[in-house]
Amino acid sequence: MGKKKDATANLQTAGPPVREDVVRRRMMPIYNSIGYLTRRLEQRITQEFEIDTGGTKLTRAQFVVLTVATLIPDLEQAELAQIVGYDRATAGVVIGKLEAIGYITRSRSSRSRRGYLVTATPLGKEIAEGQLIVLEQLQSKILVALDDEERLTLLRLLSKLLGVRNSYNMG
Repeated sequence: MGKKKDATANLQTAGPPVREDVVRRRMMPIYNSIGYLTRRLEQRITQEFEIDTGGTKLTRAQFVVLTVATLIPDLEQAELAQIVGYDRATAGVVIGKLEAIGYITRSRSSRSRRGYLVTATPLGKEIAEGQLIVLEQLQSKILVALDDEERLTLLRLLSKLLGVRNSYNMG
């Protein structure tokens, strides 16, 4: 099989070149949709996260699990999964990978027969604390086009829309 062609190459060879203003006008229903906008924001966040945390080689899922394990010691694995919004199986895989690299330990819980306590190791805590600083810098980088009031409004609205109770949405 030959190389795949770029989708835009097909547009250009199928007839006269497509003008950007025509594409923009026809694509406006897509460009205006929340799904498109949030997907593009997610792509940007992922790209910046990978650049900014390149030294640790943590995925975003590993970062959030390690951070929660650092901020709230001795959670049961199921509790941690609920806090970060992962199903138990996904959380288990992420925790297993963090355990394999020495950032987290698991031990039997005395609170339930089947539960495991998740604890950040000293190295894991050090990594998480350093990454929290990177997270603040990343957020500033992502939101650089917004003034302080716009940033606050965006974070309040996202928190409200998602039903997240935090310092932006106490309701």
